[in-house]
Amino acid sequence: MPTELSHDLEHLVRLVRAALYLNKPSNVEEATMLADIRDHLMYLIFDALEDPSLARILIDNFTEVEKWLHEKNQKTAPWQSDQRENLQFYIGFICALEQLLSLKHAITKLPREKISREAFTASWSETARKLAIF
Repeated sequence: MPTELSHDLEHLVRLVRAALYLNKPSNVEEATMLADIRDHLMYLIFDALEDPSLARILIDNFTEVEKWLHEKNQKTAPWQSDQRENLQFYIGFICALEQLLSLKHAITKLPREKISREAFTASWSETARKLAIF
C-alpha cells in the first residue's frame, strides 16, 4: 500500500529538524506541531509495516537521518546538555522505528546478518545465559 505521506530523505530531515526546534513547546500550538511531527513518523511506520518496498526506503532514509543526528550531536558543545539530550532522544527514536521495520520485513543492513524469529531465539538464549538474565 503506497503512502500519501512524504518520506524522502530531505523531508525526514526537515521533520526532525523542526522537532528539535520544538523541543520544549511554549504554547499549545507548538505542542500540537510537535505531536503532528511524531504522528507523521508513526503513520509512515504503519504504512511501511504493510509495504516492504516503503520499509526499505524508510530504513535507508532513517539510517541517513541517524548519521546526520550523530554528526550534529558530536558538534554540540558538552555544556549544551538540553540540546544533546534532545538529539539523543531522536537518535534513539529513529533507530527504534528503523529496527521495527527491519525486523518486521527481515531487511538486513549488514553482510551475513540474519533476521528471523528463530535466529533471535537462538541468539537470545545464548545472550540471556551469558548475562545471567534467566
